[in-house]
Amino acid sequence: MRCAQSQKMKGGEVCFRLQPVKLVSDNKTLPDGLKEYTRYGTKQKSRKKEHHNGGDYVIEINGNLLSVLGQGALRFIDRPWNPGKARQVTSVQFSSLDYNYVASVMSKMKTRFPHAEYFNFIDTNISCLGQINSLADLQGLTALTIDAVGNPIHGKPWRSYAIYRLSHWGLKHINGTQITVIEITTSDLEFRGLSDVVISCLPDNLLEPLLDRLQLNGSMTHPREWLDLTEPSIRTVVAKEALQWRKTKQEYSTWREKGKIHLENIISMTLCTLMKLKSLNNEWSVILREIIRDTLVDYSHIDTYMKQCASKGCFGHAFQVR
Repeated sequence: MRCAQSQKMKGGEVCFRLQPVKLVSDNKTLPDGLKEYTRYGTKQKSRKKEHHNGGDYVIEINGNLLSVLGQGALRFIDRPWNPGKARQVTSVQFSSLDYNYVASVMSKMKTRFPHAEYFNFIDTNISCLGQINSLADLQGLTALTIDAVGNPIHGKPWRSYAIYRLSHWGLKHINGTQITVIEITTSDLEFRGLSDVVISCLPDNLLEPLLDRLQLNGSMTHPREWLDLTEPSIRTVVAKEALQWRKTKQEYSTWREKGKIHLENIISMTLCTLMKLKSLNNEWSVILREIIRDTLVDYSHIDTYMKQCASKGCFGHAFQVR
């Protein structure tokens, strides 16, 4: 009998070749990759591996590594894995799938694999900084690798944003390079304006559940006032955690449109205020001279000025500068 065996060639191509296989119970002559199966095609338990695979996906625990390949593998993340093997997992690698779907299972990773702290993304279509926000759901991520293959975000300054967004959860290495204190300080300064905008625009109906999730709400009755008076470091963490990634395209598009309108209004108000300040700055010297002149004229004819004030019923404000 012949059995198909797959081999990965250079360039990522996969080829299959046929090998003669003896159907014996000890499986000693089975080729690599098929040793977990008996002559009847049923899966045998392996001491080292636990996996599921289909036509276009594979999800496998091999030692301390969880490999997730293909879109279909994501539905097995929340399956009841062997508790002992799940606790051994410290590294997770996602490859050949869309990150927007990966983001939907991030909150489940720590439940199923409590010791996972090293995450690697290969060919997952990570394309914008906002997608990094969903990694905060891991709460314990210490090392992050986003491969240049299949991740367009490499054309953007994503390292600095990842440090800003995830360093308070324990992130220490990005793409194999250790994060320095200087990088943390620089990223906080770079995105400080973003924190201020988020805090000022965050509505109360979103602020309260956010504080609850961070276990900061306690017995406070006015979360907004508490946040305004709290320590800057806590305020910064709340602002970072308020940055979320919308997991569905429709929801993301809706919030993006609302955010765009709100931002346009803020920019318009800011420009209007700046124009008024500029106009005041240009006219202030003239206005100040007129105020001083009118004041001196009024005091030089104090009797006439007092009579005018009395006739207008504003005697109590006689010395008010007009």
